[in-house]
Amino acid sequence: MLCLPQFWLCLHSPRRVLPVAASKSASTVGAKKTTKKAVAKKPVAKKTAAKKAAPKKAKAKPRPKAKVKKTVEKPALPKRVPKSEQPPSRPPNAYILFFTKLAQNNKENYKSIEDTQAASKQAAATWKGFTLAEKQPYYDEVEVLKKQYDEKLHEYWKNAPPQIVRKINARRTSDGKKKIHRPRQESDHPRPMVPFFRFAQDFRQSPDGRAIKDAGVTSTGQPTVNIAREAGTRWRTMSDSEKAPYVNAYQTAYADWAANRPKTTSASASS
Repeated sequence: MLCLPQFWLCLHSPRRVLPVAASKSASTVGAKKTTKKAVAKKPVAKKTAAKKAAPKKAKAKPRPKAKVKKTVEKPALPKRVPKSEQPPSRPPNAYILFFTKLAQNNKENYKSIEDTQAASKQAAATWKGFTLAEKQPYYDEVEVLKKQYDEKLHEYWKNAPPQIVRKINARRTSDGKKKIHRPRQESDHPRPMVPFFRFAQDFRQSPDGRAIKDAGVTSTGQPTVNIAREAGTRWRTMSDSEKAPYVNAYQTAYADWAANRPKTTSASASS
């Protein structure tokens, strides 16, 4: 048993001496710590693959400015040529002539569009109920108007200035109408009609021809086609004596035309 002074010296000595058991336990603890450090799992390497960068949003393109529509000025319509400088108007047919006279005599009864439409239906029914004898005065008047029209048209084309005709056609084109043209046989000495055409012209004005015209469109065609077809059939069945008036009229007219027609440049040069 140590005495007190020795015990005191041991406590205050610079080097602390531990018991054997204590030193063994301390060494084992240190070894364990070192082994633990050696066996310790390596830290998991961080994933190097970086997350895919989110696609950058495209910058919104600036909205194009609304285009200001250019107001295209429509070309001005050609001026209308005065009626006095235009070709004469065609004469009406027999029914239009009848309805026009009927309307002029009953102006006070046409106060609205409905009244005019009703009158037109009534006039059409009345015309269909007419006999050829009742229609004849209108046919005769139309023939007179046609002759007057032909004379006026001939005189118009004889004196119409080309610049006026161009203005008329420019206006008609802008209105969606057909152009007017000079007749092909515009001459003071037109070639006379052949015998068959003379007969067909007479047949067209005959009661049979007018009956075909009044029948309107049929399964065999238009009225003009039906009249021409019937005239051709009758002409082929006619005897020479029946055709003689038309043949003689043609021969006389042709002789007069051949004697009085203006000579061409080639004919005058050869003479």
